Amino acid sequence: MLKTISAILLLSLYVVLSGSCRDKEAKEPAIAYNNELLQRVRAAATAIPGNMPVAIGYLKYAESLRKWSDLVEGGSNDPAKMARTAFQIQYPDGWIMVDAGMDKAVHHFFEKDGPQPFDQPKADSVRKAVEGAKLILITHEHGDHVAGVVRTAATGSVPRKTILTRQQVDALINEPQMPEIALTQEKSRQYIVVDLTDILPVAPGVVLIRSPGHTQGEIMIYTRLQNGQEYIFTGDVSWVYQGVAEKKQKPKPERERVGEDESLVGKQLAWLNELLNKERITILVSHDDIMLPQFAAKGLLSNGFVSAH
Repeated sequence: MLKTISAILLLSLYVVLSGSCRDKEAKEPAIAYNNELLQRVRAAATAIPGNMPVAIGYLKYAESLRKWSDLVEGGSNDPAKMARTAFQIQYPDGWIMVDAGMDKAVHHFFEKDGPQPFDQPKADSVRKAVEGAKLILITHEHGDHVAGVVRTAATGSVPRKTILTRQQVDALINEPQMPEIALTQEKSRQYIVVDLTDILPVAPGVVLIRSPGHTQGEIMIYTRLQNGQEYIFTGDVSWVYQGVAEKKQKPKPERERVGEDESLVGKQLAWLNELLNKERITILVSHDDIMLPQFAAKGLLSNGFVSAH
């Protein structure tokens, strides 16, 4: 199945790049977060033929120690953990990675308040999974999500099987979050760069959804398994599952620091909340440290990655 993705993906990218509505400067995306979008995404999940994925794995390789008041609007001053994770969409003959982890040098960027936990063996496992992946998808252009395809695994074939959106590339070239993840125009040509206007199927059961707000290059990723279970990887639309469950944004100081678009993020949270409650879609929040282990305990995820045989 995954062996056929490249040719089909190239055709999909041609359709995207040759279409109209490619206003890269527009602040509002050409997308409305509603039931019609869900039905389009579900249809797109079957656009690329082949076996659907069979499972999803995740791995937490680092964390940041925070307070709830740092992570969600109205949060308490009780201690909270911000997990640093990567995900693996598993097929019978390989896998796709969602986000790519980071090395210790990039992790140091997030240690402004002092040393934070970093598990080197698990970070190495993420790196190896990235190197062995058939395709790599990046939810947005911040270091803890993209560094693994820019730095630690940026040799060999990794860039050539990594999809970046034009907005992600523009940020990595012109306004990188940190010097360590900066791209040049020349290096950016090694990646699969798409002008994502709304949605794009990239593999059987997997669809990208443009979701600017946290960053201009933010995307969500819909995935349907062979058993019919549906998931949405939310990247950093929210930092914790509670934000989706209660439609609560990040605290205002954090929104202002990051430069978020409150209106867009609000629409995305409202849509995700509806999918959670009405459609029973499993919402995977990258930095959540409470629900991801619970999903693993219920069998909705595996805690760890499969490796090549």
